[in-house]
Amino acid sequence: MKPIDTGVTDDSTIYFHSASTEAQKMFYYLLCTGHYYCDSNYSVSRNKFDSFLIMYAKHGRGSVTINGVTTLFYPEQAVLIDCYKPHSYKAEGELEIYWIHFDGSTSREYCNYITSHSGNVISIKNTFSFENTIKRIYTTFYNKNKISETLISKYITDLLTEMITSINEVNPDYGHYKVIENAISYISENINNNLDLNELSSSVSLSPYYFSRLFKKETGLTPHTYIISARINAAKFY
Repeated sequence: MKPIDTGVTDDSTIYFHSASTEAQKMFYYLLCTGHYYCDSNYSVSRNKFDSFLIMYAKHGRGSVTINGVTTLFYPEQAVLIDCYKPHSYKAEGELEIYWIHFDGSTSREYCNYITSHSGNVISIKNTFSFENTIKRIYTTFYNKNKISETLISKYITDLLTEMITSINEVNPDYGHYKVIENAISYISENINNNLDLNELSSSVSLSPYYFSRLFKKETGLTPHTYIISARINAAKFY
């Protein structure tokens, strides 16, 4: 259907969805989606709209304001907003966006994690995948396809995952994360062997002291505690 928002051209479309009770209990679920072509008159300001919003900028420039802080966004960037809180966003000249309002599952936890690490604007690394995924959600309604709430939930998960991946790979701490990921893989492969701190730190080319601190920071556990926990879990399986 055609939106009634000010500053949105006639080429724009919006679709609403009422998720089933089952989907609301189990999944990430969609409230509405759209493809907007905006001019400089497009502006949204709300105290709340019970949902979370993902926008993907295809063309032009926009801005988002949260807690009095305004951030510009550009093509190949995504915007994530907790719409349960006061928020506003607008076009800064011409702007083309794909967007979804969604909720459910661990939406808030994802939103809090992403915005605490990157703010509300995220530079997407795999833009091809991200754009195709948000388009899949939109075109399901545009093409009047049969709606699979399971698939919609998967697509939303994919979008959130891609945002986190994009954040991690530009984060200075991403290298630390990869080091500990490699150490955890080493532990898993050698869980039945005698593992000591020197061996583990050597496997990732770090000093034992620095490795211990980094491992605790990334996992919340000391290497020794992690190994014991992993062995207990393995024993439970067998």
